[in-house]
Amino acid sequence: MFPKINNALREWMLGALATNCILTGKILQMKALKFAEKFLEENNFKASDSWLEKFKKRHNLHHIKMHSEANSALLEILPEE
Repeated sequence: MFPKINNALREWMLGALATNCILTGKILQMKALKFAEKFLEENNFKASDSWLEKFKKRHNLHHIKMHSEANSALLEILPEE
């Protein structure tokens, strides 16, 4: 479900990870919602927690606890696409 959003987010995520950015679930959800604005035919997309868990499972993403948020990626500085 929502293949265009999922594919766009996957490509964006790979680019961000290639630059050693640390991505949080909230960042992935916010970026997915930005992509949803571009794909009007997938207008029922909500970026819910259950969607996020499925996305992370499909792409083998793991939660790593950090002691500081200093390395977290800011949406403004990450590549758009």
